[in-house]
Amino acid sequence: MNLYEKTYELVKQIPRGKVSTYGAIARALGDVIASRAVGVMLNQNPYKEVPCYRVIKSDGSLGGYATGIEKKIKLLKNDGIEIIDGKIDLTKYLFDDFKTDYPLKKLRQEQEELREKVVTEDDFEIGSIAAIDVSYTKRFAYGAYVEFDREGNLIKKKIVKMKISFPYIPTYLAYRELPVLNELMKDEEPSIVMLDGNGLLHPRLFGIACHFGVLHDIATIGIAKKLLCGMEKDGYVFIGRRKVARRLGKIFVSPGNKISVDSAYKIAKKFMKYSIPEPVRQAHMLANEARRKDAVEN
Repeated sequence: MNLYEKTYELVKQIPRGKVSTYGAIARALGDVIASRAVGVMLNQNPYKEVPCYRVIKSDGSLGGYATGIEKKIKLLKNDGIEIIDGKIDLTKYLFDDFKTDYPLKKLRQEQEELREKVVTEDDFEIGSIAAIDVSYTKRFAYGAYVEFDREGNLIKKKIVKMKISFPYIPTYLAYRELPVLNELMKDEEPSIVMLDGNGLLHPRLFGIACHFGVLHDIATIGIAKKLLCGMEKDGYVFIGRRKVARRLGKIFVSPGNKISVDSAYKIAKKFMKYSIPEPVRQAHMLANEARRKDAVEN
């Protein structure tokens, strides 16, 4: 899904003489949590016909994502909009009657349906262990795949570069990264994949490691550097009464699919060399190297 294009289509609906807000557009996309991402996407708008200057903050102040503030004021005044003490009266000028199919709401429903397919028991045979990571510029993603044998030897690596079609939105990370991850997994058959992100340790119990694992019917492990949610007790992390992860040093290891909490922890620990499992560390370095190299060459 290209959420950038869907956002620009919404902004084009704002008529002359009206304004909308980042939050209103996020709600039209299907989730107000996307408000900050709306600002990022408008700041990157490449189309002259998309009137980003008509999008302001929810308190009526202008903000400055899409254009310079002086230019924004001039354009709004040319539209016939009053600006008093740096603010616009939203009771008079607000437009939020968007025609929309609420794309984020659809994605959230898809997550909930796929979540039912997650297997939380061990269903794998130990073979090669892969890891995938993605590094970003404003509009491009650099994905890296590395694969280790069971003794810890690096046996394969590759990278891909793709244009970003989905911004970062909390709890929707999978939809930003899956196009890259899926491309990297073509023709690969590791027994387990580690991902830089969460598995069950997620507000919906369906982080990117779960999503990717279900789509590819493979055992996956989420490796996170921060505690996204849940409560830690005796080295485990719980969401409610459910055990969803274990702490390993400074990281949190959560099962994604076809693996238990304790097995995910044991495998991650086996591959620890520094502060994170070596496959994840190598994938992270390879993705960043690809991004930096491309920046120098272009």
